[in-house]
Amino acid sequence: MASCHPLIVAAIDFGTTFSGYAFSFRHEYDRDPLKVSANNWISGGQGLVSMKTPSTVLLYSDKTFHSFGYDAENKYSELTENEDHHGWLYFKRFKMLLHNNRELRRSTMIQDINGRTMPAMSIFSMAIRYLREHLLETIYRQMDGINEEMIRWVLTVPAIWDDSAKQFMREAAKDAGIDNDHLTLALEPEAASLYCMRQPMAKLTTVDKKTSFVEFDIGTKYMVIDIGGGTVDITIHEILPGRQIREIQAASGGSFGGTSVDSKFNQFLIKIFGNDVLTDLKTKCMQDYLDLFRDFETKKRTIKPTSDGRVNFRLPYLLMEIFRTTTGEELGQSILNSSFSNSVIIRGDKMLVDANVCKEFFKEATDGIVASAEKAMESAIEVDISKILLVGGFSESQMLQKAIRQKFPGKTVVSPGDAGLAVLKGAVLFGHEPSTIKSRVMKYSYGVEVNQRFDPDIHPEIYKFWQTRKSRWMCRNCFDPFVKAGDEVEVGSTITQNYGPEEKDSIEGIGIYASTKVPKFITDSSCFRLGTMYIKMPNGGWPLDASLEVKMKFGGTEFTVTMTDEWFGDSYTDSFDFLKK
Repeated sequence: MASCHPLIVAAIDFGTTFSGYAFSFRHEYDRDPLKVSANNWISGGQGLVSMKTPSTVLLYSDKTFHSFGYDAENKYSELTENEDHHGWLYFKRFKMLLHNNRELRRSTMIQDINGRTMPAMSIFSMAIRYLREHLLETIYRQMDGINEEMIRWVLTVPAIWDDSAKQFMREAAKDAGIDNDHLTLALEPEAASLYCMRQPMAKLTTVDKKTSFVEFDIGTKYMVIDIGGGTVDITIHEILPGRQIREIQAASGGSFGGTSVDSKFNQFLIKIFGNDVLTDLKTKCMQDYLDLFRDFETKKRTIKPTSDGRVNFRLPYLLMEIFRTTTGEELGQSILNSSFSNSVIIRGDKMLVDANVCKEFFKEATDGIVASAEKAMESAIEVDISKILLVGGFSESQMLQKAIRQKFPGKTVVSPGDAGLAVLKGAVLFGHEPSTIKSRVMKYSYGVEVNQRFDPDIHPEIYKFWQTRKSRWMCRNCFDPFVKAGDEVEVGSTITQNYGPEEKDSIEGIGIYASTKVPKFITDSSCFRLGTMYIKMPNGGWPLDASLEVKMKFGGTEFTVTMTDEWFGDSYTDSFDFLKK
């Protein structure tokens, strides 16, 4: 097992649109917890410096790894320009595959941008391996004599993810060379909370910049809204004595993020140029196509509620040439004859778009995020929430910040200066002191499938059967909860239940189920199967008084299940599986 106080904590934030890593040495953490090192990535095309790199993977035609991030984008652009890209595989923004996917399997396949498929596990593993190796190279340049036994790895995951998605990431990390005994999963809003709680007051400011000092005292209850590229993760926390964090309400949210704004911009371009023209540009010069969206990535950070006039976008010359060849029209004249005649102007290689049109790109995302936050606030109506903490890359958008402030005028809305790195740097802090998280609220009820003695007042006849061994009527398909949705559970809590084998020669399998409610039966529509644990039948069959102990450990970023045959002492933990075969 990894040391309680590892020499180095290394965190990987694998995002929908951008990914990065950060680390700190124990001696640095002891002196200054906020002294966290992160890598600077160079975009290449425009020479931009970024603290994260795109979550893109490029494979050779034989499906072996070539590159990740900006390197993958730039190489694929070069290949398309020279017509050498045929057979290569290019994957981007594939993390959303894991969001709310009840059919997730180890064998789940994903498509690249041209429709060619690869096992998702392989692509995730390649991406994590690249970040791991890049991080190790950076550490080795700073200090000699380091080996991975000295490192605790932390991998960030959305709090709203199911256990199957968390297990998928853990197994992908293992395939990438990270020993599971040295790996911790950090929930993204919790990591952000830890980082912001450590900030000097002057570094946490209200998003309207009117107040320069914000303090999170013991007892403060606040909502964390973590908004990345693909998802919004919302939790409610309280600061306890000893600067520990208690989760008051289970994570909620949805698939609203910065990529929704990108999608609206893409739809706008299709209306202006036509899908065939944009596809042709992508085929002939991927670099121009990428630069078009990189330019928008920069511009969307500057679009404000008060923006007026027009927003200037640079158009690749090749794009206008393709438009002229495809349509037989000049772009400027075509726009004058369209519904955009009053909102879009073409001047040379510049497209001037009315600011109100650009603001509309944000509407779907901001409406979804605000609605999710409002729902979470309403369900915690009895909690005195004084502050809303915005983190994640998209939280830097002033369009979003205004929407949040307007919806919750009585709350102080705050954000760290480097909101896009709050999760990543907070994950490093979590790796050093995981005990900072005191308790979590269960998103699901977890329990097992059992047979209960039949009671005609509560059990339907359809589930009734005769148990020969004990000569009694029983009811099958019953749900026996270990913990219920909404329960607050301290980190590391363990709950134990005991069950007897049904028959002497039965092969004992315990079905593990979860539900958003507290159902009586596993057939309830809210209930879904997580997996089954089996235990080997002893030679000669089960004794009449045999007992099987099922132990569930809750409160961590994941929960574990152990089943023990108390008659012979056999114990099984690793056999439990959240992923479908």
